[in-house]
Amino acid sequence: MKRITLAIAATMLMGIAMPAFQAARAQDIPEPSQVIKDNDKNGDGAIDKAEWAASPAPIPFPEEADTNHDGKIDLAELTALFAQFQGGGAPPPPPPAPAPAPQG
Repeated sequence: MKRITLAIAATMLMGIAMPAFQAARAQDIPEPSQVIKDNDKNGDGAIDKAEWAASPAPIPFPEEADTNHDGKIDLAELTALFAQFQGGGAPPPPPPAPAPAPQG
């Protein structure tokens, strides 16, 4: 019975997730290598903070993605960052405010 319930739940989840996945693909999200190619103005194979600021990136320079702390995002770091976001690894939203104590 549990297997049938899990199978039904998985099928329903896929029905919900697939359109979202297809919509993300439809946005023409570039590959990390293309992002480097388009934005690496000094040709060092990475995007530094100035290059990132001049790029159309929708987020500020991701300090946490600069794992070797050289002030640049290289292909490996950018690939890992993309994987984090595509895997739902974006930073979590803040927790909801606690409910007020009951008056009474």
